[in-house]
Amino acid sequence: MARADGDETRAERATRNDISGEVAGPAIQAGSIGHLHVTVTGSSSPAGSGPEKPAEGSGRPAGTRRWRRGGSACKAITGMGGGKPRRLVVSAIGVAVLSAIGGALAFQPQIRGLVSGTASGPDFAASVEAVRLDDEGWWAATSGDFRPTSAQSRFLAEPMSTTSEKYDDFLGSTGAVNVGEQTLRLTLTGRRDQQVNVLDVRPVIVRRASPLAGTLFAVGSQAGSATFQVIYDLDRPNPVARKAVRDTDFSESNPDAGAVRPGPPFFADTTITLRRDEQNVLVLRARTERFHVAFRLKVTYMLGDRRKYMIVDDHGRPFQVSGVSRSPDGEERYGRVFSMQSDYSMCQTVGPDVDAARQCQGI
Repeated sequence: MARADGDETRAERATRNDISGEVAGPAIQAGSIGHLHVTVTGSSSPAGSGPEKPAEGSGRPAGTRRWRRGGSACKAITGMGGGKPRRLVVSAIGVAVLSAIGGALAFQPQIRGLVSGTASGPDFAASVEAVRLDDEGWWAATSGDFRPTSAQSRFLAEPMSTTSEKYDDFLGSTGAVNVGEQTLRLTLTGRRDQQVNVLDVRPVIVRRASPLAGTLFAVGSQAGSATFQVIYDLDRPNPVARKAVRDTDFSESNPDAGAVRPGPPFFADTTITLRRDEQNVLVLRARTERFHVAFRLKVTYMLGDRRKYMIVDDHGRPFQVSGVSRSPDGEERYGRVFSMQSDYSMCQTVGPDVDAARQCQGI
């Protein structure tokens, strides 16, 4: 039978009255979750016992009922025990409220995280690339004897081969390691709203061994002036970051004029600060004369009052640099040597299979 909107049957009115006025009772659980305040109500009165008289001083209004969560809903559904339909409605509401509370409690850690402003992931991003500055030669050595293929020999013999990008790829394929020094460009990028204070960047030595003595690729420097901030002496037991200081004594009696030497500790009076998306670049140079050194970089920093650190390496592998391999009398000693020529090609000058038909002329 159709009825106008707003009309209400007698049964509906009775149900509405029961729901609106009879679910009161003492709170058994209450809590604030974010901005949501939830109170769970319930009772332990026997089903069908009728209204309960409030205890003196309880503060509960007369006429309110408590419902036992045990069998009232079941009796209402099956018709057993003369259960009243309103008990089903009230019990359904209780189940819905408890479900809502369970879901809210399950998300409470996420809500708390949003309120406190914490975020997952690193405090800052660090990327490193090996660079070669103008003052550096391009000396690199392999651990064992490297004999080029016919195609590689033809490439090395081409004029200007050492100035092409293919030469980088060639050296990478041989597994050669820089000789004497390795320069790294370290880029740090903030990832937190809270400021990160970098206190130190120093090498963590993975291993030290004798200098590599396999095949040497010797390419001279561009004789330029390089700019870098930090220098490490990897021959020391515990190398620290030191300021790169250029010798400005250009008198004729000073053979080291213009050379760069280690100065005072870099981080003694320097702190690198990083805020979100802020970048800071450090150019670092690691040197060794006595060893083949494998190392990683340890970045020590403060986030608030917490002291933390990050390890930086070459895609899971340590950085490497080797000293010059020398004989007991101090002469350079390698199984095979390729030297740069005046036309910027490479020619084998030492070792087996030297091309006698080609005259090698170094720069």
